[in-house]
Amino acid sequence: MDPHEEILKEALEAEDTPPPFWKKPFILLFGALLVVLMMSFIFVTYPIGDIIQGQLVSSPLENNRIITDKLVITFDEAIVERLDEWYFAEQRNEWTACLLGTKYEWEYHITEAYQPRMWLQSYNHVQFEACDKDTLLMLHTHPYKSCQASPTDLATLADARITNPDVLMVVMCEPARFSVY
Repeated sequence: MDPHEEILKEALEAEDTPPPFWKKPFILLFGALLVVLMMSFIFVTYPIGDIIQGQLVSSPLENNRIITDKLVITFDEAIVERLDEWYFAEQRNEWTACLLGTKYEWEYHITEAYQPRMWLQSYNHVQFEACDKDTLLMLHTHPYKSCQASPTDLATLADARITNPDVLMVVMCEPARFSVY
């Protein structure tokens, strides 16, 4: 028999044998895994991952109030308007504000706001003069939808709590959206 005929006969016989039962589910499962990995890369890398995390750790302003699991912050209407003015006027750089008012147990009521002197401002950083020791909220902005406090923010909060244990750090990451630390 001609060697070519023999090879052709073996090839034709191999076509008649069905593939193993596990081959098709394995290929489908492997394909699905690749799709999940690609989607997670797309949705969890910068900036998408930061945006998703920011939405999870932040709270919307509703009826001039920020409500978290541990506290409630109520703003006077004039303060909300002033924060919005500052936010829309300074969207290219971070800025900071010191907010004062009263605190009773876990409720903060904000009645005053001022901006301290800022020495350095960029799109993702601000250096500023310390707020008054009576400040209840140290508020600053972050880039749009990036609501999570940075290690520098948390270090600044820890320093401020030495003189005022009631002070909170608030990050404003879009109009009417805040993270509280």
